[in-house]
Amino acid sequence: MTLAGFLIGLIGVGALLVVLAVQRRYRRPQSVARGLLVSYAVIVLALAAGEFYVRYIYADSRMEFGLHGMNWANKYIERNSLGFRDREWTVEELESRTTVFVLGDSFTEGWGINNPADRYTAMLQRHLGDDYAVVTLARAGQSTINELEFLETYPYQPPDVVILQYFINDIDIAAKSNGMQWDFAAPSVPPIADQSYLASFLFWRANYERLFHNVHDGRTEWEFYYAAYDNAYIFDIHRQEIERLIDAVEDRGARLIVLIFPNLLDPVGSVPYVDRVAQVFEARGITDILKLTDEAAAWPLEERIVSPFDSHASVAFNRRIGDMLYDQFFAP
Repeated sequence: MTLAGFLIGLIGVGALLVVLAVQRRYRRPQSVARGLLVSYAVIVLALAAGEFYVRYIYADSRMEFGLHGMNWANKYIERNSLGFRDREWTVEELESRTTVFVLGDSFTEGWGINNPADRYTAMLQRHLGDDYAVVTLARAGQSTINELEFLETYPYQPPDVVILQYFINDIDIAAKSNGMQWDFAAPSVPPIADQSYLASFLFWRANYERLFHNVHDGRTEWEFYYAAYDNAYIFDIHRQEIERLIDAVEDRGARLIVLIFPNLLDPVGSVPYVDRVAQVFEARGITDILKLTDEAAAWPLEERIVSPFDSHASVAFNRRIGDMLYDQFFAP
């Protein structure tokens, strides 16, 4: 059904009820129609209010599909001229400060953090003061090779320090481009769900859980990623991606600090994979590594993540990360 068809049907039902309610020949249908008109008006108002709410007010940072999927980002994420959720930096400002690049994905962009001042990068900037420039180069959904591109294409001051934020799904491109398939069982979307925000919301919520299982082998999303790390061929390709980024940092004469996020839903279960990634850096002589597994495991789940439907780091956990980075790598 299309939105136009639904509206025509809704208007038709309303018109029929009005006709029956005002005619006087048939008393019984008239009485029933007048009673139903009240319910009809309530339903129409509820549908209109729901459409307005989902279209203009609703903004949840959970992974959403459909028309409402970018509501949260459109409301809370403002990007600079380079496409990053950061202030505009000038060449003159960067030349006069110690420049810290923070490369990362949605954890650094601050997915689920409404106010960018609550991100760990902002906390670190406050600790360091005006002698430093903490430049955020991060976007949701990016992996190691994308972050390498951020570093290589930045048009202004080269960094003095690079903080690489790593998450245990950064193997994504290496896995999917080298034989590991991931596809979910995409439902057939009715036309109305592509036209009405309310219909889109209801349809995708009804089909939400099926989107996180691989149709090829039944694995969950996390089982897929862990299998990629356990695949020696895939992990070797990913190791080469990491080493290319290390090379790029060293070519610029910058200090490299590595910040590794575990799966915040199960930090203990992701320890082997966090350690495996850390060992790649350690083998290259990189010792400034902050693994968040122990810290995350020490926090209650509801305090370390944004919400039950968004497993990014909460505001409180972001603040803790900012403190840890400063204390371990910058404090006098």
